[in-house]
Amino acid sequence: MIFALSSEKIPKIEGIKLWASECPYLNTIENTFHAFSVDSGISSMPLDMSDIMLWAKNRAKNLRPLIVDADYYVWIEWGTTQHGEISYLGGCVYLENIIGEWHYGFSPFIEVPPYIEHLLYNEGKELWPIMQEIMQWHNVRNAEGSMAAWSEGMFPRTDEFSVAFKAAIAPFYNRFYTTPWNL
Repeated sequence: MIFALSSEKIPKIEGIKLWASECPYLNTIENTFHAFSVDSGISSMPLDMSDIMLWAKNRAKNLRPLIVDADYYVWIEWGTTQHGEISYLGGCVYLENIIGEWHYGFSPFIEVPPYIEHLLYNEGKELWPIMQEIMQWHNVRNAEGSMAAWSEGMFPRTDEFSVAFKAAIAPFYNRFYTTPWNL
């Protein structure tokens, strides 16, 4: 099976490879992964769920012309979203097959610390430079990520995107989605 990934960031690629190797739908076949850097066409820091989902979908759509023979087009994204007075950080996978059927999957979400929330929503800063400054991390986007920092390492980026991929691929194969139920 050929997967076209619209990200060249190592934790995102490794998260997808990890689950594909364990996935009951995919682990009996040979899987190939091609990674590309693809533009989303929207802001560089998604600050609500609709932006996260649109960003992911746009990148997958922009990926199609680069590799036309993929079985699945995948974009892995993260961002924040507010619910009431609290904002949360989480990951999203948009997965589209060769015939255009698509599904989203999401990772768990973690609360954004208040100071960082202020910098994101009130000062318009992006998360990765904030984390780079606060944590003194270099190349934060290829490191374990903010969720890992805020969970004391319990939830690295690889796990975040692996979980989201599981949720996105299940509807392509699971009988609850593929059986024509009489409603």
